[in-house]
Amino acid sequence: MVSHAVSLVKRVKYLVLLAGVIALAAPAGACPIPVYQYSLEWWERDPYEIYVYDNEDLTEEQTELIERLKRISEGNDENTPANVRLRLVRSDSEDRLRAHSALRGEEPETFPWMVVYYPSISSHSREPIWMGELSEDNLENLLDSPKRQEISKRLLDRTSVVWLLLESGNSSSDDEAAALMEEEVQRLEETLVPSDPSAFALDDIPIFDIKFETMRMSRDDEAERMFVKMLTKSEVDLHEYEDQPMLFPLFGRGLIMYALVGRGINPHMIRDAAEFLTGPCSCTVKSLNPGVDIITSVDWAGNVEQVSEDFATEDPAGLGGFMDGVDQAGQEDPGIE
Repeated sequence: MVSHAVSLVKRVKYLVLLAGVIALAAPAGACPIPVYQYSLEWWERDPYEIYVYDNEDLTEEQTELIERLKRISEGNDENTPANVRLRLVRSDSEDRLRAHSALRGEEPETFPWMVVYYPSISSHSREPIWMGELSEDNLENLLDSPKRQEISKRLLDRTSVVWLLLESGNSSSDDEAAALMEEEVQRLEETLVPSDPSAFALDDIPIFDIKFETMRMSRDDEAERMFVKMLTKSEVDLHEYEDQPMLFPLFGRGLIMYALVGRGINPHMIRDAAEFLTGPCSCTVKSLNPGVDIITSVDWAGNVEQVSEDFATEDPAGLGGFMDGVDQAGQEDPGIE
């Protein structure tokens, strides 16, 4: 079996090759803004799909939870601007609800039942990230957590990349990976430079200082249980390496680039990821770059200072508008609200 470290090397080489092809195909004056900066300013978060199965025989508290999730999904909850989209499946028959869920491979144990999927536009995974009872505790844990708040704060404070080490539980392996991460990230912060704007005849473009920060997180942190799921299911084979530390570069508005696992946490792999994220944004279309969003409850658009607007050469938008059109088409299903 090819090791995950080797497969990651191949993946990075593919991404670098893809970036090179895009750069060659792009018109003169391609966007010189570093990937981390452009993604922070322009790439809107893609929404997670939240299916809720409801037989309408609910308590007052459960009804309020669904109404709250609906407000958040519609962007009408200023206190929780989370990137989620509610798919409410209602029926007066539990048999019908179970038949509907079975088509998706879900098996509700009680109602209301919540099933969470990655954004379909940015993830290859079609497996649920998590499923369980729609309760206040589960919903709060899904929408936000202390580590995600800290990561969001650092990215808003112009941290280029947050390097998050998800511990394996083996203290020796975790400490070794953490020491290597700290040493290499510090070295790269001091030696890497952003793309040279003079190459694009834009001498007056602001130079963004590269700033890296590192964090560690336990897999067993109850307050982060949903966040751990978002990380460990972001690639289809990560479950095979649960006994190894995993390093996730997070950038932009909370994008997971990909995971470095076990022996893949090495200077070469860290440098490749860092060089890509600090290099010029050759392709400004979000979906053509690596990364899948995490759920954050942050008003990014209202808090990010846009300083690169004059230098962006593509329409600075994600695919949210297109997906909204798809959503409207989906509303024709009478069983889904």
